[in-house]
Amino acid sequence: MNNVNGQLYWAQCLRALWDFEVYKGRIGRTNVVLNRRDEPTVLKIMPTSCKSRYFDDGRLYMSRKIRRRLGKYEKVPGLMETLTYDVKRIGKREAWASFGKDTRRFLNAVNQYRKRRGWRRLHYLWVVEVQPTTGYPHVHIFFPNLRWLAPLKIINGNWREGRANVESPKRIKVNCAAYISKYLRKMRGWLDLHLALLWCGKCRMFSFSRGFSTKIEKRESEWQRWQIVEAEHPEQLERVLVEGGYKIEHGY
Repeated sequence: MNNVNGQLYWAQCLRALWDFEVYKGRIGRTNVVLNRRDEPTVLKIMPTSCKSRYFDDGRLYMSRKIRRRLGKYEKVPGLMETLTYDVKRIGKREAWASFGKDTRRFLNAVNQYRKRRGWRRLHYLWVVEVQPTTGYPHVHIFFPNLRWLAPLKIINGNWREGRANVESPKRIKVNCAAYISKYLRKMRGWLDLHLALLWCGKCRMFSFSRGFSTKIEKRESEWQRWQIVEAEHPEQLERVLVEGGYKIEHGY
């Protein structure tokens, strides 16, 4: 039975990986062509991969966006907690499908404990990372301006899938917010298989609590979407547009 379950798991993973690679390939070929509002013949070509979490440029964009959204919270101390899965309690595919739900359940339970004692509601930012030794997801949570979360017995009792580790800011030598966002930039240990499992489960890579972020004022852009084009080689697309009398502006 274990053999059959193992084979079924790998078959499901291979199917997920295949579907993900097809999707990722389509995103990699897709470009959004923008034109300037005040001068429509000036164009800018923006590959959709630059904002997709499945590409390096997209993850860098997400990391910068987090830093902007943190605003006044970017350089404050706090508590860092890591939620880790026990491989004997839950399968890898199941863990990837449920880590977001499990994290929310854990945070809601701790918030309820704090509420009953009249303590303030938690603000937090979490981000998921691959555990290098097992390939399982584990979740890093940053609580800003917090010196006390709850007794360890309560913390570990509300994380039923493994163990929870709490670190004080003194043990983290860099800024906590920067420490969180680096996981998106580097994504150490991530393989396309892990990204495929994330994609299949439609899971988030990070999440803010309500009220824990600065609203970014949206200014009206000088650019507007003109066309969406699928092209294997962006330089050929650029050449065709230039030959058609358009001017291409680089950088985004």
